[in-house]
Amino acid sequence: MFRDDWDTGLSAMLRELTTPCTTCPIGVAECNRCRYMVPSISERLERLAEEVVGKLEVERAAATERAEADNPVTDVEKEAAEPVAAEVNPELKAELEKVSGELASLTTSNQELKEQFEKVSGELTSLTTTNEGLNKDLDAVKEERKSAREALGEALHQLDKAATNIEWYAKDLEAGKRWKMAAEVYNELRKMRESKLNRQDGGALSDEEKAKVKKEVVLFKHKQVSALMCFGSYPDPELLRIAEELWEDVGAKGWMGQEGQLLFEPTSKELRKIHEDYCSILRGNKRYEDAERECMFVWYLPQWWTGRDSKDDWRHDTAYRIAGIMNEKKNYEEAVVWHKKVVQWALEVSPRRMKRAARSGTRLITLLESLKRENNLIEILDPIWAVREPDDNEIDILTCGYELGSRLLPIRADKAASVLKGVWQGMKSISHKKTMDVAEFLAKAYGSLEKDEELEQLYPWIIDNLTDDKKLERNKYRYALGYVQFTREKEQAEDTLRKAWSELQEDPRYGRDHRDTLQCGLLLGQVLVKKGSLGEAQTFLRAAWEGGHKYPNTTLLVRAGEFYSDALTLTGHPQDLEVAERVLEEVWKMASRMSQNNFVRDKNSVLWPALLSAGDCYGRLLLDRQKYGDAERVLSKVVKLKKDLGHDDLDETQNLLEEAKKMQLPNLHQEMINDGLKVVGLPNMVPLPPSRPRSRSRRSRPRKQPGFLSDVAWWMMTT
Repeated sequence: MFRDDWDTGLSAMLRELTTPCTTCPIGVAECNRCRYMVPSISERLERLAEEVVGKLEVERAAATERAEADNPVTDVEKEAAEPVAAEVNPELKAELEKVSGELASLTTSNQELKEQFEKVSGELTSLTTTNEGLNKDLDAVKEERKSAREALGEALHQLDKAATNIEWYAKDLEAGKRWKMAAEVYNELRKMRESKLNRQDGGALSDEEKAKVKKEVVLFKHKQVSALMCFGSYPDPELLRIAEELWEDVGAKGWMGQEGQLLFEPTSKELRKIHEDYCSILRGNKRYEDAERECMFVWYLPQWWTGRDSKDDWRHDTAYRIAGIMNEKKNYEEAVVWHKKVVQWALEVSPRRMKRAARSGTRLITLLESLKRENNLIEILDPIWAVREPDDNEIDILTCGYELGSRLLPIRADKAASVLKGVWQGMKSISHKKTMDVAEFLAKAYGSLEKDEELEQLYPWIIDNLTDDKKLERNKYRYALGYVQFTREKEQAEDTLRKAWSELQEDPRYGRDHRDTLQCGLLLGQVLVKKGSLGEAQTFLRAAWEGGHKYPNTTLLVRAGEFYSDALTLTGHPQDLEVAERVLEEVWKMASRMSQNNFVRDKNSVLWPALLSAGDCYGRLLLDRQKYGDAERVLSKVVKLKKDLGHDDLDETQNLLEEAKKMQLPNLHQEMINDGLKVVGLPNMVPLPPSRPRSRSRRSRPRKQPGFLSDVAWWMMTT
């Protein structure tokens, strides 16, 4: 029994002593349990030995008492029986001997255990000493590791700063259009982010940081693609490969929801730009079917549009891209349909979407012209221009206005002028290359509306902004400006026309006898006549008349003859009047010949006003020179032509005709009296002087015809 207690206690202590600690490393006692295990077990072993010995003493005493109780004896017997007590109770003796042997054995075992414990205690003391040294080394290592971590953290911080600076460098490269270098830098930045993402040391990232770095990896790859798009020319298989990888990772797997958590939401600008660039690269590599599939997938993907804002621009940007793809596939009808969708959507949603409507409108211009359906353009372009803000100078909107104004010009000049004025002001503010074309259309619109004041403001801008290679146009517009200034009785007309005439005659491409030079001199002569400088005026007008013979059957020759004769008539000198009559006689013969030969078949031709005006002038001169019969014949012809042609300015001609007829009556009476005097043998009477005063000037302002300024219109349209 006592042996079992002893064995059980020893086994428990031995098991506890030999069981490894789960906290401390092997051979190192760091925790409190390991440090105090040997003293604790030694104490427990001593207590166990004392308990066993105590139990044995108690058992021995109890056995003695039982023997005495069974065999009571006197003290004498006790003393006599002590030497033979063992013989009296051999079982007890045997048991006592057995217990004594066990006790001796246990004592020996205890001694051995003590020796073992002392040995183990010494080893543990040595290990503890070693452990303390190791702890010191470990503390030093921990301190070094802490310093290393701090150094690593600082290095990672500097690395992030360096990455930021490198990114700014890449942006500077893009600003300098060094696209190839920028793409390489963005590729290196992407690799740096991937290395950061895969780091397993002290720089390992949390899940939140990993998500952020993953986005940066994608965005740097997209920036690499964008830079290569600006650098390269299509087809570019390498760029296509990178773009496909990017879209496969971010779009097809991420955006379409085939893989876990999305990096980007479908409405994010980053994802939409990646998709847009991917489609552009597909189109650049002529993979139109793939590009159309990607765009159609977005357009018809209901879960990304149902319930979202109907004013979301990107869906209709996708429609615009689809229209572009259809155009590249030469499917023009489908392209028109998709562009009209964009225009209709923009008109319905908000005027702020007019930039998108105008962008599609400009494409529709080309498409409908190629399909021979440009008649539909006005109804498409008009609402786009109608909602334009006054300060909105978006080039697509201005282009729509330009096309609208140019198409309205033949049918609605007033509306065309309003539209073209807005387009001209907008393009002028952004210095667009088509500003001059718009200004020229606007000048035609103002001319057809007889808006002299607006023309006087517009022509100087055109003159100042025409390039040297358009000197012909500059001289035309300088002449037109002089004409407008003359009709508005501005003193600047003379200087304007002198400058135009000087440039024309000095230009080797023109010279003094060129038609344009003569036309300009003709108008300058009129200005000088009005000013009263008849001598100088006759020089320019005579040059126009003489040089005009190089261009027979033209308005130039007719007008030159008319105005030259006017200037001669104003002098009142008989010789000048005779020259004026010869000039007008030649002009009128030309007019008669042209009318008889049906040379001018168009009743609206600008030649007729010139010819009929010359007829009036010729008839007036004949009246002044008292050639009433000839004046009657000429003026009768003029009246008939005006009636046949539907001209309504008959009053002056008819008045001159009536005057010619009336002035012939005194001559008829004089002939009758002379015949009577002749019968009675008396001499003839001296003719009375004419009572009609000679006209000095026919008009104070130059004549203007309906439509565009008469002379300017014809000259600018036919030279």
